[in-house]
Amino acid sequence: MTAKPAPSKEVARLRLYILSILIDIMVLGLGFALANILVLHSLTGEPGKPHGLVMFAMIAPVYTLIAVNGGVYGIRMIGNRRASAAKAIWSLAQAAMLMLIIVYLGKVAEQLSRLTFLVGLLISAASLYIARLLIERIGIALLGEVPHITVLLVDGVDIETPREAWRIDAAAIGVDPAQRDAGMAERLAHGVGGAERVVVACPPDRIEAWRIALTALSAKGEILVPELRRFAPAKVSAFDDHPTIVVAGGPLLFRDRIVKRLLDLAIGVPAVLVLSPVLVAAAIAVKLSGPGPVFFRQQRIGKDGRPFMIFKFRTMHTALTDSAADKLTEKDDPRVSRVGAFLRRTSIDELPQLLNVLKGDMSIVGPRPHAPAAKAADSLYWEVDERYWARHCIKPGMTGLAQVRGHRGPTDRHEDLINRLQSDLEYVTNWSIWRDLRIIVATLGVLAHDNAF
Repeated sequence: MTAKPAPSKEVARLRLYILSILIDIMVLGLGFALANILVLHSLTGEPGKPHGLVMFAMIAPVYTLIAVNGGVYGIRMIGNRRASAAKAIWSLAQAAMLMLIIVYLGKVAEQLSRLTFLVGLLISAASLYIARLLIERIGIALLGEVPHITVLLVDGVDIETPREAWRIDAAAIGVDPAQRDAGMAERLAHGVGGAERVVVACPPDRIEAWRIALTALSAKGEILVPELRRFAPAKVSAFDDHPTIVVAGGPLLFRDRIVKRLLDLAIGVPAVLVLSPVLVAAAIAVKLSGPGPVFFRQQRIGKDGRPFMIFKFRTMHTALTDSAADKLTEKDDPRVSRVGAFLRRTSIDELPQLLNVLKGDMSIVGPRPHAPAAKAADSLYWEVDERYWARHCIKPGMTGLAQVRGHRGPTDRHEDLINRLQSDLEYVTNWSIWRDLRIIVATLGVLAHDNAF
């Protein structure tokens, strides 16, 4: 029987992630408190010696940072108790070594109850293993009996569906990978929901079309190739004992998405407050420039190919506004008002996109979002280069690598789009939080640009 598409479970996964961290911190606290009672026969310890709770306060933050970075948490650790416990205990050992270095350099070793520290570590290590049982139960409660966010997308072939996957028929959700337009990308993203892994079963002659279609998703995309079973030792990945070819990796792990989102909020919220005088002044200027709304809203293609409404200050005369972006703005464009020309030149017209960032539709840094009807010369963007959809596997950004390299303005030629696409794909492939920070700093130098019109 065909199951319904898996619902988005991002919120449940985030709760599991946070709860897992809190459970580990709790068992560390209990471990060192119990060590203090066993060794010093008191919860507060001897005068002049740091008791177990002080040791816990020193080691817990370091352990948390190491554990998050080491992949201790997340859905992939559910049902993999030994691997998760091994990672957690190794993270604890690293945190303990770092704490000992700090204690030695700080010359406070004599104040430390060594036995309490050792007993606390042993109890904590055992407790971290036991905590995996609790985390696993919570994971199953939050994510379902089989907590694997995997979709089996079937396109015209007969295949059994394993328990761990949701089965979706491509025809039932109106997806034809050969179509390659914005509507198809939207239907595909909606159909697979919040899946982290999308496995396609299709005829051999459809593999190339699916390879291109899957690159638009933020999920890991794979294609079943049963013929490769004889090459099983050399398989790239596997699904229900069938070898698969991984064609889309999903550039950001779950923890990377959390870090990137925290950076967006850490910059976006203060930016709205600091720039509020500029936003208010720009809004008043737009209102006085002529009849029409202050904000211009337009549909753009976002992460996973999903459409969203972007916010900008209105820069064109209302009667001449091109909501569909059939014609891109040109130099000395008569549709642009005098106030709008200044806002465009200084990039102030883009500032309302901070609201899109706070909503979660966009990121501070990422490939710039395009309108579905946007063209390079006379061709739609995805008609120019089949790699175009690969740039939609992460959230679009207010700024990006292409922008700081000067690739802005109209796309009169195919090369104009390809230059931007090359930078976007480089960013997607080699993402890091440090690159985001460098791009943000570099953006300050290109806010005013000759091609910003």
